[in-house]
Amino acid sequence: MAAICQQANQDQYGSLSLTNLVEQLIAGSSDPNAPEEMPPFRFDADLVIIFASGDATGERTVTVIAEAPDGERLPPVDQTIFLRGEDYRSTIVSSLSLDITQVGVYWFDVLLDGSLVTRIPIRVGYERGPREPWMDLIR
Repeated sequence: MAAICQQANQDQYGSLSLTNLVEQLIAGSSDPNAPEEMPPFRFDADLVIIFASGDATGERTVTVIAEAPDGERLPPVDQTIFLRGEDYRSTIVSSLSLDITQVGVYWFDVLLDGSLVTRIPIRVGYERGPREPWMDLIR
């Protein structure tokens, strides 16, 4: 499993709770004088990655690479996990803080020992001016 959420909590027994999975962010203002272009903002969340071992055992490297909508890639972040085989799981819960500067889809590539396992997308949009509730129905 790989997800980005508002908050992840793991208790002393290993149970994990994820609050508000993030798939899209809509930035904006109801101020009619809001700027045409989206002003940059900081996005803070939790990144959760879980691997079930299966036949795999030993130390492995998990790498996450963020990619902005224009294709710019941030430096990779690595973490070592230990897989014990069978149904044992290795869980990573990490704080994520990212400067959002563009509208579009931000991708988070998750690699295990250099091989792409999955990608997590977050779509960022920008809206300005008054927002009517019925607008959500026509999208």
